Amino acid sequence: MTVQGAAAGSGVRSLTVSVSTDNGTTWTRVPVPDGHATFRNPTAGRSVSLRAELTDTKGNTLTQTLTNAYRTR
Repeated sequence: MTVQGAAAGSGVRSLTVSVSTDNGTTWTRVPVPDGHATFRNPTAGRSVSLRAELTDTKGNTLTQTLTNAYRTR
């Protein structure tokens, strides 16, 4: 994960990342140590969706969802 814009650097108060393998019906939060989301890919042929939720030090929030970000082989 790369945080860009006004929230980059020390501007991030919180960042959470979630993964879904059922087209966004359910979401699982994953660790984000040092800005790197860590999770295991599902079995071959499954689609992975990603969601990032960020709050900056000024209280601004952003939720960004990418449904079917990629398919596993």
